[in-house]
Order: sequence, then C-alpha cells, then structure tokens
Amino acid sequence: MNKIIGTLAAATCVMATAFGAAACDFGTENAKSAYELAVENGFTGTEQEWLNSLRGANGSDGSDLDIEDVYAAAQKNGYEGTFLEFLKEYLSVDVSENNDTETIAHNMMSVVSIYCGFTVTETIQTGGIFSQPITREQTVCSAGSGVIVWLNKDAGNAYVITNYHVVYNVDSETGDSDGISDSIWLYLYGDLNTFDTSKGTDEENGIPATYVGGSMNYDIAVLEVQGSTVLSESSAEAAEIGDSESLAAGERVYAIGNPEGEGISVTEGVVSVDSEYLTMTGADEKTEVNLRVIRTDAAINSGNSGGGLFDASGKLVGITNAKRIDQLTSDNFGNIEVDESVDNIGYALPIMQVCYAVNNILDNGGTLRRATLGVTVQTTASDGTIDASGKASVTEEVTVVSVTDGSAADGVLQEGDVIRFIRFGDTGYEITRRYQITDLLLTVRSGDSVILTVERNGEEQNLSIAFDDSSYFQTVA
Repeated sequence: MNKIIGTLAAATCVMATAFGAAACDFGTENAKSAYELAVENGFTGTEQEWLNSLRGANGSDGSDLDIEDVYAAAQKNGYEGTFLEFLKEYLSVDVSENNDTETIAHNMMSVVSIYCGFTVTETIQTGGIFSQPITREQTVCSAGSGVIVWLNKDAGNAYVITNYHVVYNVDSETGDSDGISDSIWLYLYGDLNTFDTSKGTDEENGIPATYVGGSMNYDIAVLEVQGSTVLSESSAEAAEIGDSESLAAGERVYAIGNPEGEGISVTEGVVSVDSEYLTMTGADEKTEVNLRVIRTDAAINSGNSGGGLFDASGKLVGITNAKRIDQLTSDNFGNIEVDESVDNIGYALPIMQVCYAVNNILDNGGTLRRATLGVTVQTTASDGTIDASGKASVTEEVTVVSVTDGSAADGVLQEGDVIRFIRFGDTGYEITRRYQITDLLLTVRSGDSVILTVERNGEEQNLSIAFDDSSYFQTVA
C-alpha cells in the first residue's frame, strides 16, 4: 500500500555547516577565433566570405560536407578550439552543455536553508499509574528550504517564498499561537550554520526572517528579510522567474534545497508530468488539501520543501513541496513488507500559480482571497499533441456544468458554455486547461471586471463579469 505524504516536518533541526567549493577559472582572453587565424594564414575577405569559402562556391561545392568537415577545414586554418566552441561561435544553433555548472551556481545563490524554532507543551507521566502527569515547555525545530524572489542587495532586504508547512507546527505555542514560528532563520549557500537547536535561534550567523503571510491550502508562505548585513555583503541573487505553463514532459530540471537539513544541494531529473493534482493532509494534520503540482523524478527529500525547481536555462519553474514514499506494511503473519511499486516521484508547485498566490497574499495583508465565479466546470474533451516547438502538450475543452444562484456568474454564464478565453484589462489568456480558471481567479481584485469568451450553441460570445461585491471572494486559509 502506498501513501502520498508531504515533508510536513521537513527535517529535524540539526547543527550543520555548509562549505562552499572554489571553482577554477581558465582565462580565454588571448584565444583567437577561427576567422582571425585564417586571416593570419593569408585569407582575405570578410568573415562571412570565409564561412562561404568553407561551404564552397554558392554552397554547391560543399554540398556534401557535414559539420565535422567544416570544423576540420577550420582546424587546418589554425583553429584550436573544441568542436562545441566552434558550434557556439559560428552556427545559429542552441547548444546546451551537459554540465552547465555556471547556471546552476547562480541558482544556488538564490536558494536558502530555513530553520525554525517552535515552543510546544509536552505532557509526561512521571511515575506509576496513580501519579499525576506534568506539563513542560520545550523547543522543537524543523528545517526546510526557500527561494529569494525579490532582493534589494544594498539595503539587505528580500522576499523569500517557501512552503507553509516549513514554518508551521500544529503544536506550536509561539507568537500568536497560530502555529507559525516566530524564530525563522535563513542561511545562504556556504554560510556557517550555527543554529542552536536547543533554543531554536541563531544570533551569530543566521539571517532573521519574519512571516508575512501564507495559505495552508496552497502550501505557500511569504517571508521577509529587512536590513540584513549578511545579505547585503553576500553573493545572493533573486531567482529569475520562469514559465511553468510552457513546461513539458521530458524537460530537464534541477531541484535545489536543503535535504535532511544538511545544507544546499542539487539533484537533477526531468519533468514527468507537467500538471496533476495531489491530495494530502495539510500542515494542521487534519485538513485535506488538493494541490496542483508538477511531477518530477529529481530526488526530493525531507528538507527540500520550499526549495526551487529550475529548468535547464536556470529559471525558477516550481517550488518543491512533497514526495511519494513507499509504505511499510505487514502481512497476517507480522512480516514487514515494502511496497516498491513506485520510485523517483517528487512534486513541485508550478511557479506561475505560486506567483499569483504570493501577489494575492501581499495585496491582501497576509491572507489569500480568491475570486469565485460560482460555477462548476469540467473537462469535456482532451487531446495530446506535439506542438510547434516539438513538445508534448495537452489541450482541454472546459465546459460549465452548473451555475450557483447569486454568484458572480449568475445570469451571465450558462450550463453548456465552453470557456475559450479570459481577459483582464489588456491581458488575455486562451483557456486550454481546466486549472487555468482557478489559477487566474487568484489575480482578480475587488473592482475588477473580467471578459470571458464562451462558445454557446455553436457561436462565440463575449461576456463581462464585475467583481465589485465582497461576497464574490473567498478567503483561502
């Protein structure tokens, strides 16, 4: 039997020291291009004419040449670079190296380790069955990850996003007794970690952060750093936000986080599924939450929660939040068995949805308020194709199946309407997946009007819905 769980107590607090590795830098300022070497060897003409000479007169003499022949001809003229360098320098192709350490290095500078302290009350039995139990306070800690998404380096200010379950403990009595840690400490890659697990603090090397707001049902929390000298004097960078909507199965991705609370590390994999739903128990250990996620085979372990999922170009496409693990079971004879039917399944929240949620949280004073249409929609058709870029893609038809009386859509949308397009002001979105409806409602604010293009009885109509009533919004805890 398998059980899907999130890394809710991301990792037991540990004393960990992370060490940064020095990189070798081989200078290339004296290197000469193949064209420069050809000129030194007697060629006269422009660089384009030299390239044409390699191809042959009007390209016909060289019609049987392949790229290796062109490279060999360049070498005869004195070119000493590698074949890969030649491709990058002279051909209009996108060349990706297998070991892009520079891009990954920059990504690592935008990911932080997070350590949280919580005060909880423990009840213990001191003696025999007739003794009275006593209660005592103790400090418990957890570790996770986060990503810098906005940075003012000079001022030492930043916004960091992480998972809600990283900074929440259901038994916590800290702060306002809302379960959120009031002792949150961040560490950059390579920083000395002196977090005191007995006190749940670090006054020496950690970067203190405060909780701004979040949502358990979206598993997102926003942290703020202000006036940190450690941050202003560091190599920290804000992550470049990518487009999770364009992700496709098979694309290479990197998960960067703080597994087992032992410091920043990198794992590699691919996108297994670009979008699916994951049902799991929320941070309060009782609420069932339904999260839209990216599935990946990149290794994600306890402590990776809240870290970054980056694409091959180094852009942030997801926030890692959960993994699937094998469930230990026992048979009727008490023999322990391990179900090994699944492997290498981890999950990340799509960054576009995360950005919508974060902006919503910041605009609403720390809480998430999502606009509601008051309709139930379902996928009535779905088709998998290969798009123009060569990626596998899914296109869905989204149809209204019911409209709630008194809702924003009441009197506007009808059962059977196929939603084709949504426009907010000057920005429009073609609806090709059902999840887009819910995601885009995170961007609506009170006073906004939304234009929906629907297909009704075989004809397209443009319908307007005004969200000027507070009852059209729902607070999502």
